[in-house]
Amino acid sequence: SEKEERTDLLVQELGLKPGDVVADIGAGSGYLTFRMAPLVPRGSVLAVDIQPEMLGIIRDSALAKGITNVQTVHGNV
Repeated sequence: SEKEERTDLLVQELGLKPGDVVADIGAGSGYLTFRMAPLVPRGSVLAVDIQPEMLGIIRDSALAKGITNVQTVHGNV
């Protein structure tokens, strides 16, 4: 849970600035991607995953939420 894992603190400690470009490696469904996106409104979040299905979930979520600064990247091993 967020309370146990303190993802809020993790994102805060990144010290992101509005124009930064940040990568979420192993983005999965985009849990951290969507917590970082509002912190970089003039930058972007690169959501990297090896599973196309996860990238599809992130794209659909970004579209549904009107988030335009998230880009999906298909990684490989």
